[in-house]
Amino acid sequence: MSIIPIVFTFDKRIILGASVAIKSLFNCANNETTYDVRIFHSDLSLKNQKNISQLAQGTRHNIAFHYIDPDLFKDAPRSKGSWTEIVYYRLIIPEILKEYDKAIYSDVDVLFKDDLSEVYNLDIADYEFAAVRAEKNTPQTICHKYFDENKNEFIYWSGFMMLNCKKFREGKLFDKLIENANKFYKELRFFDLDLINITCNKIFPIDMKYCVMQSIYYNSDYKDKSEYGYLKDVYSDNEIEQSKKNTVIVHYGGKPGKPWRLKRPYNDYKDYIDSLPKNLKIYTFRDLRKKLFSKI
Repeated sequence: MSIIPIVFTFDKRIILGASVAIKSLFNCANNETTYDVRIFHSDLSLKNQKNISQLAQGTRHNIAFHYIDPDLFKDAPRSKGSWTEIVYYRLIIPEILKEYDKAIYSDVDVLFKDDLSEVYNLDIADYEFAAVRAEKNTPQTICHKYFDENKNEFIYWSGFMMLNCKKFREGKLFDKLIENANKFYKELRFFDLDLINITCNKIFPIDMKYCVMQSIYYNSDYKDKSEYGYLKDVYSDNEIEQSKKNTVIVHYGGKPGKPWRLKRPYNDYKDYIDSLPKNLKIYTFRDLRKKLFSKI
């Protein structure tokens, strides 16, 4: 039996999306896989935690909660919307999960389609983390911000990463990340993504199937979508098609928005929403407002 630690970071505004992500993770696990789910948060009540823990009942998987003091990142840049200090919580994983030499981080605006043992079993001993290539790192970047200090060939997405926790701790990388957060305070645009790409220079590239954007996954004519504009410079059309065919994770970044905020969510996502206990179907005012004005 393989135990895979995986961390999600979210607050009480995204319980619905997080619940779908966790349930799909469990449903797609191989018989030999056990997930040790850790949830980093700053505002989930004991009731919230109890309700979310239902997802592991009757399974071999585990869910545990870690309170993170938001003041830990009080001096880091953030937005007033979705990108609060919680976007930085992924960076402290190696300091919290000291019992693990490596651990997976995943955003919660995702749907798992397959087991994660293949990626978890990769040998990344000589690398700081493993992630999916998003865009070529040049001054002509289309989506992501270019930094002269980033010497990597590619810019990597931070929504799904396998962190080499042992190397992070040995190299005191968390301290370096905080140092760069202060140094580039006014320049950071994508916050955690910019920060980890600037700070780390030994990154193991993993297959795009671990981060297939919704515009690619659900559309046969995806070449007219904005994401294709920068992905085509990293992947061949055949590689993109193979990632679609063998998708492990669908990531709901970009248009048309988060699926739980759509008038008509994608069928596969809606099935998961419908299967959740009532106490996890929590829509915020913002969710309902976006759903009301959604064109899809």
